[in-house]
Amino acid sequence: MPTQPSTPARRGWVLPVAAVVAVLVVAGGTFAFMTVRQTGTPAKAGATTAATAKQSASAAPVAATADVCSMLDPDEAERLVPGATIDSSTNDNRGDTLVSYVRYTCGWVNRNISYKDVTRSREITVNVSKYEAIGTTTAEKAARIQFDGEFKQYKYQSTHSDEEHYYSPVQEYQGVGDQAAAQYQWTREGDKYWYSFGQGVGRVGDVVFQVKFEASQKKKEADFLSTESTQSITEENALREVKGLLGQLAKSVTAWRAGQPLPYHARPKPSPSPSPSPTRIPLPKACVSLKTLAATLVPDTEGAAVRSKEGHSNVSQCQWWNEKLPLGGGKVRWRNLRVAIHTFWDAESARYYLIDQRSKTKFTASSEIGGIKWGKVEKLTGFGQEAFGQAIRQRTDTAQGNRYEIYALDGKNVIWVLLSGSDRPENTPINAPDSVLMDPKEAATGAKSVAKALLGAL
Repeated sequence: MPTQPSTPARRGWVLPVAAVVAVLVVAGGTFAFMTVRQTGTPAKAGATTAATAKQSASAAPVAATADVCSMLDPDEAERLVPGATIDSSTNDNRGDTLVSYVRYTCGWVNRNISYKDVTRSREITVNVSKYEAIGTTTAEKAARIQFDGEFKQYKYQSTHSDEEHYYSPVQEYQGVGDQAAAQYQWTREGDKYWYSFGQGVGRVGDVVFQVKFEASQKKKEADFLSTESTQSITEENALREVKGLLGQLAKSVTAWRAGQPLPYHARPKPSPSPSPSPTRIPLPKACVSLKTLAATLVPDTEGAAVRSKEGHSNVSQCQWWNEKLPLGGGKVRWRNLRVAIHTFWDAESARYYLIDQRSKTKFTASSEIGGIKWGKVEKLTGFGQEAFGQAIRQRTDTAQGNRYEIYALDGKNVIWVLLSGSDRPENTPINAPDSVLMDPKEAATGAKSVAKALLGAL
């Protein structure tokens, strides 16, 4: 049986650890008056400045630090990882007695790319290591040893695939720096885990560079812990992209070692522009048709409306709000009815927006956090082409109330309806802790009646 060849100290690629961060913007949907509903803020793209190397007292100064985040063609990086968060770091290992180098790392990451009915995940990681001489080992020889170690590792892996791990034959590239090679691999564990990527290594003189590209996608409405709908990057595509990235790095490293400007320039950061504020408008025709019904659900208010643009849709929102409905006995009632009509340029875009909202709703279904409790997602029949609803209980510092929300699809339109409220002592705010929450059945029945009437008006 062959044994795994020994290699110099190397930085292995770290397998990803799944992490979920839920940001719950409660007030926007509950009571904030005419606040446009946001679906998220794109991650800022742009290379960050490489961290200053931590130098040991015995280490010689680096002639010039490497701006690794500028070593890839920015158009290609954006194509592979659109809207990436870009981060860099430096590891100074010149104090080691066996091998001396400084490693510069840059990563391009976006694990939440919305595309039609799937969510895509993309990531590029680049390492650039500049070696130095130790004793009789020249800097270039040290780099050759490192490259050879990586190459032997690829070769070894290519003969040791099994049911849970696959390693492709090693690809060698002539004319890409002094030396270059790449390999594709995947790892899986039944239906629980699926992960694949392409990786490559190259050398120019005393510099070794490594690149890893990972890409996958999954149905938005698939179970979070299931890989049933996961599609991971293929061998052909991974190796093609890695070869291109190695070529870009070889050009940049060659220029950097020669003290010349890098062949690529980071994209200029766009000037921040304030988000357009919603524009107050008279009640649109569809909302005017709801006035009689709205008056029974939220008495003594004429309602108000705004128009805005959200993503690829034009949005008309209407709201009827009254937090001081007298009940007698020192009690007052709060009722809040909001509707939004998202109009897209085609029915397909409208459907994908509905899928986005439904997947987010399913993520929170039957859970509780921070005083918010989400009910099960209810499939609704007789409300447009597709519709679903959810009951939500809220007891927070923002507001106290029960509400029911509905999304429904109607051709190029997606409607959203919210009805919420509570009763509380007079002269107290809507977040009074002794509030009596609106009956969930009343909230659901009222919201459904509004949704049906709104769809009829469209």
